[in-house]
Amino acid sequence: MKIMDIKYQKAVLDEPTIARLIELSDIWAKENITFGYRKNEKEDIHEPCFLAIKDNQIIGYAFGHYYRAKEKRGYIETGDECFDVDELFVLPECRSLGIGKRLFSLLEEEARAKVKYLSLPTGTKDYKKILHFYVEEVGMDFHSAFLMKKL
Repeated sequence: MKIMDIKYQKAVLDEPTIARLIELSDIWAKENITFGYRKNEKEDIHEPCFLAIKDNQIIGYAFGHYYRAKEKRGYIETGDECFDVDELFVLPECRSLGIGKRLFSLLEEEARAKVKYLSLPTGTKDYKKILHFYVEEVGMDFHSAFLMKKL
């Protein structure tokens, strides 16, 4: 797959696009790589949303939401305008080509003028990959972790 054959665009969340995003989220859910992740329903998908498209087929997506911090969390102060990355997904066979990085940068560009912080909660089962991508590849800061051991 050639990276230049992939186009990126802001999503128009019409019925066919939402149906495809639900299909992709089902693939993600079946990968079983994220604790608690389930296939999306129509109401889970919202703007802003960006798409990666190859041969007129959506192969990746990213969306998030704006919020105002209700309480102090680390260096985020009560009342700060923030943006949470809710989902970023690329088909397994299309990974490691920079698609996720580009989708993330589109969300970041969208949010930059409106918020002070961009954040990402995650329930990944592979912390090494998630830290590599979000800290080393796209420049997020590691802030905190919740560790547990089932007994």
